Amino acid sequence: MPRRPLALSGFMGAGKSTVGARVARSAGLTFVDLDEELEAAFACPTSAIFERFGEAAFREMEERLLLQALSLPDRVVALGGGAVLSAASREALTSRATWVHLDVPLSELERRVGRGTGRPLWDRSVQARFDERAPLYAQAPHVVDGDRRPGDVAASVSEVLLDAPDDVPIPPRRGRVTRRVEVPGASYDVHIGRGMQDEAGPMLAAVGVGPMALLSDWNVGPLHADALAARLKEQGRAVTRQTLPSGEQHKEIRPVVDAVGRLLDVGWERGAPVVALGGGLLGDMAGLVAAMLLRGVPFIQVPTSLLAMVDASVGGKVGVNHRRGKNLIGSFWQPSLVWTDLAYLDTLPDRELRAGLAEVVKSALLGDPALFASLERQPEAYLARDPDVLADAVLRCVAFKASIVAQDAREHGIRACLNLGHTVGHALEATLPAGNLRHGEAVAIGLVAAAEIAASEGLGDATLPDRLRALLTALGLPISAPPVPRAALRAAIQGDKKLKDGGVLWILVKRIAQPRLVMSPLDDLDSRLDSLVDAGVLTERGDS
Repeated sequence: MPRRPLALSGFMGAGKSTVGARVARSAGLTFVDLDEELEAAFACPTSAIFERFGEAAFREMEERLLLQALSLPDRVVALGGGAVLSAASREALTSRATWVHLDVPLSELERRVGRGTGRPLWDRSVQARFDERAPLYAQAPHVVDGDRRPGDVAASVSEVLLDAPDDVPIPPRRGRVTRRVEVPGASYDVHIGRGMQDEAGPMLAAVGVGPMALLSDWNVGPLHADALAARLKEQGRAVTRQTLPSGEQHKEIRPVVDAVGRLLDVGWERGAPVVALGGGLLGDMAGLVAAMLLRGVPFIQVPTSLLAMVDASVGGKVGVNHRRGKNLIGSFWQPSLVWTDLAYLDTLPDRELRAGLAEVVKSALLGDPALFASLERQPEAYLARDPDVLADAVLRCVAFKASIVAQDAREHGIRACLNLGHTVGHALEATLPAGNLRHGEAVAIGLVAAAEIAASEGLGDATLPDRLRALLTALGLPISAPPVPRAALRAAIQGDKKLKDGGVLWILVKRIAQPRLVMSPLDDLDSRLDSLVDAGVLTERGDS
């Protein structure tokens, strides 16, 4: 039976992150640091959040992300010091979690934290805030003496965890729905449902002949590859497993060529399929393996992230990055089958779920007003992984993308609209250090950029930028970029694959479900970047 999440509260310096990580590691649970989640949601350090957005915005986002963190079992959540200020958060901590408070005297906290260390609120008001929060911390059902060595504190917390009730219900199995992607000469089915593990073996093993190559990555492989390989073997198919690297910095041609070489070394056959088990990045790389191997072998997508389920696994675009830009080396290689089991989302980190929601927003903006309205109406349901709303979102996004791919399989025309948010988004990914932004986070910022450009130039709905900012913020996504050097950003946009005929192809939205493709001369690029700085989407104008 799944175990309800364990939440650790405490004032600044109480050791919540250190103790929480120890407890999670020893118990085999997932660890969530709420401060790190907040930094990702605002795309800047905690101290900068207070300076740029204010404490009220920080607290609102803190409550939102705490409720998301408590929506899954089997995890340890380290709270921020002020997370208990929200009545909704305290109610959730009491009703949904095993809430443990780490009690440490203020004198010891000051010794640990000190002054001038970048803590945003460690100043003369500390005593007043400590006193204000004391009665709120006292509402925790469990209190542990935190004025000891971290190992001893962790041991005491682990004892509380062992005694906690196991009362988290398992989400119900959902029926399978199939959507057809019509591509001339290469049509295929996308199967969507929850808890489809028993069906996976027969359905996947029906593709191709001979052995099956199961490609996954460092993160997903240890979680799910054994189970899928076993189901394929039960169908009489031999399975060759390979692990590709994880992370955008490793999305390059060398691991793909190495994987192709290893399969050739074992005598691979043209009818033997490649199975991609992972997120969008893994699917792109494994798809390129399938496209290159023997000039093309059958390819199966088994997406495990929301981003991959709603976007990357459908459409046949496969590829890797080049030093001059994202996805500049690749091909169009349609899958033979897409197997989308929503149960894989149960192990997806919160930040990755939010990144996937950016692609849901993109699809809604492009072609689904009802989905956009649903996102605006109940963002908390999406963050909490409500199985019904996520299933509906995946179905809608797949149906929309399938309709576009059917019209333009190789991106000669209307399919380019699917790059909404990617002109600025890809440039940010290429300019910022690896790992600074997830792809979906960069797309979220790019969506705001596109909306601002359309509104400022009279090409789109003037109210859309504010609606979009409100929605993305409600979904825990950033709406402004970290500081970026102007010259590097300009070079990244100029090097993007959307550059055409000496200009930049911008995908804009006149209003929801009315995309526009606008070609802009390179000479206009600096003025557009200036406008995005003025609108607060970009945070640095100069070249330093």
